[in-house]
Amino acid sequence: MHKVISYFWLFLIGSFVGFLMETIWCLLKNKRFEWRKSLIYEPIIPIYGLSGLIILLVCNYLKVNTTFQIFLVGFVISTIIEYIASFLQEKLFGTISWDYSEFPLNLGGRVNFLYSVLFGLAATISYKSILYPINEYFLSINLTSTIITLFVISVIFFINDVIISMIAAFRMKERGKNIKRTSYFWHLIDNKYNDDYLKKIYPNAIVLDK
Repeated sequence: MHKVISYFWLFLIGSFVGFLMETIWCLLKNKRFEWRKSLIYEPIIPIYGLSGLIILLVCNYLKVNTTFQIFLVGFVISTIIEYIASFLQEKLFGTISWDYSEFPLNLGGRVNFLYSVLFGLAATISYKSILYPINEYFLSINLTSTIITLFVISVIFFINDVIISMIAAFRMKERGKNIKRTSYFWHLIDNKYNDDYLKKIYPNAIVLDK
């Protein structure tokens, strides 16, 4: 139970840090503020949290301890996860949030060497300054009823956010193909999570050709 709670909160922390990084990068690059999050309600980007958690687990399993080894693990893991995330987003929801086609050494526009190197460097810094020390701290604290309750509430809220976000994105894809749905449930989805609303949540998501 201790490890489950620790890993989940590390995942959330990593996802939030990813959200902050993307938002600040957008602000510096485009000179404007944009929401850079993957879910409708929570300010997080789960692929960052997932990457960080897997990097931590792999480094611990392989007993990685040098900076270069951590960098290599971060480089490989972040590249694989970014590619899979781009592929799934395109196939499931008909949108893409990044396209590296104009970068040298890119793979299908989904990943590129330069960004993979930067993610590897970010993973190295995060592992040493955030992931490893926070994981050690979480594993050392006593599990009180308050901590367990907060964990359960966090999990429920996260799962609920994931489900709602996926349903809303799926329905937006259907609306783009002029697929009609008449049930009360889908009527609520269309009204609350309409295209204008979702464009504010995901301003950098590009809808592919129908």
